Formats: sequence, C-alpha cells, structure tokens
Amino acid sequence: MKKIFLLAAISIIVLSSCSKNKKQVLVDPSTGNEITMNINRFEDVLFDKSQQDLKSHLQANFENYKPLFNTTLDDAEYFQMISHFANDTTMISAYKAVKKRYPSLDWVSNQVTKAFSVLIEDYPNTKIPKLYSFMFGPADFSYSYSRRVVAQEDFITLAIDLYSINTLQENPFYSQYPKYIMSMLDSAYIVPDIMNAYLRNVTTQDIPLMEQSHQASLCDIIIERGKYYYALKQLLPKSSMGGLFRYTPEQMDWVEKNEYNIWGFIIQNQLLYSKDRTQYMHMITEGPTTKGLNGSPSRLGDYIGYKIVEKYMKGSNKSLKEMFETKDANQILKESSYRPNK
Repeated sequence: MKKIFLLAAISIIVLSSCSKNKKQVLVDPSTGNEITMNINRFEDVLFDKSQQDLKSHLQANFENYKPLFNTTLDDAEYFQMISHFANDTTMISAYKAVKKRYPSLDWVSNQVTKAFSVLIEDYPNTKIPKLYSFMFGPADFSYSYSRRVVAQEDFITLAIDLYSINTLQENPFYSQYPKYIMSMLDSAYIVPDIMNAYLRNVTTQDIPLMEQSHQASLCDIIIERGKYYYALKQLLPKSSMGGLFRYTPEQMDWVEKNEYNIWGFIIQNQLLYSKDRTQYMHMITEGPTTKGLNGSPSRLGDYIGYKIVEKYMKGSNKSLKEMFETKDANQILKESSYRPNK
C-alpha cells in the first residue's frame, strides 16, 4: 500500500509540475486513477417531484447518499420526518430558489479537485472524500452556521441553502440570520469553507488545536489560525483574500489598509501574550465588528496571524505539513521578523 501511495504522489508531482499553466490533475492514491470530485446533490434527489413514491425513491438512492441519512428508512418516525421536510411548501420554495442560484456546482467540484491535487503532494496518504450538497432547512442560525460544512475522512457535506441566504431573506426559515452572518454566506466562500473544514477536521486532526487550550495566548491562537489561512492560499491560489477570510471587498480593503493599526492595537493593549480570553476574544470571534477599532470587521487577529505565517514561510523551505507540525508560535513570530509597514 505504501508503494501505491508513493507512486501516486510521484505521478501527481510530475503531472502538476510540467507547467504551472496546465490543468492540475488529481490522482486517487488508492486507485492511481485520475478523478474529478463531483458534488452529489442530495437536494435534487429529495425534492424530485417526478417520483410518485418518495420512500422507494430514497431507498434507491440510499447507498449513494448514506452519509446524509441518520438511520435507515425503515424507521417509520424518521421517514415521516423526511417526508414532511420534502413536502413542506416553504422548503420546496427554498429549493427552487437554491436551484436558480446554483443550477450547477461544477465550478465547486473543479476548484476542490484542484485544491486536493495540491494538498495530496504534502499529504500523499489522503483519502479522497465524496462531496455532497443538501438543504439544511429550519434550525437555530448559530447551529446551522457552524455545521454549514462538515468534513470527515470519507465525505464532505455542504449546506447549499445557507450559501443562498441572501436570496432567501423572505423565507421564514431563513429570516433569523443576523446581517453579519449573512455577509459570510455567499458563493465566494464555499470552496474556502470546504477546504478549511477538511484541513482542520481531517488533514491536521492529530495536531491538538491551541485554541482549545485554556493556556493559549492570543499569539498562539492567531498564528495557529494563520497557518490555515496560509494553507488555503496555497491550495486555492486563484481565490481572493476576501474569499479566504470571509470578508466583503470593503471589509478586506479596510483590513489591508489598517494592518499597522491592528498590530499597534494588539501591542498597545498588551493582548499578544495574554492568556485571559476575556481580554482578547474580541480579536478572534465572529461579530459585526471588532471592539475598539471603528469601521472594522471581526476576526482581525486572524488576519494578523496569517501575515505573520506568510512572512515566516517566505523565509523557510517548509512544506505545509512541516508548517502545521511547527507548534511553537513564539518561534514562528520571532523567525518571521514581522513588522507591518505604517
């Protein structure tokens, strides 16, 4: 098996390095075959009104979409819940709006395929997951937002209705979303969100997250997050910085113009090495703005972390894997010689 992985990795390097202008090719390490990571659209299956018998229709598709079912369709209560969802007029209306917004997701498939072709060079044992889209429907916005993309080793699910939120504002199931959340749910953020979820939950799952430690300083957290943004930029070189950070063009412009002021704010308020999260949470949490910096978007610490890691990686020959395995944030900060220009 190791020989197969080695041969696959070599073939990918050869194919992708022939010319930077040529199409990136993804080879499945387990088979050696070239593949495209097509998206299986469960919403099309669920809301297919040409089918007379919903249960038989779903059973025929059960194996292909198994990760999206909680249990078997023989569970009467579970099937009744699915049937109610599929026949709800509000959800049917939402589905039609989603299909109008995204008649095809081939562009997502192509971008994710290219990203995995790069990722697998550093992580040749990567198992290529299946991609699924579905409709999340009515749920608490904070819960659904946190589950908009779920990544596991075998599959990735995408709640495509949440990325149609701006066209569903009149729908009662989606009207609860705050404006600052809605601004982060658009087509530009789909592929970065997919790859970010996969990197965090699969690729680097064996590396403990500093942000889950009560002893983590702001420096630890923003540099850790900066690694993921840096990795996203390498995997998705054609994506805009705003797309990676989930910022609107105006927000991204503000952040780039105020990098010096953001860094100064962190240093002057002695936040960088603080381990008191009540003191620095406003620098890393979602929200309409960042407290203390007028006109700013949220998560400004993430951007600073990215800039530190970017400068660090320019001065090293490390791979993405080696970058993630370098755990000492202070070492990265020191070796980066990060000093933003005024």
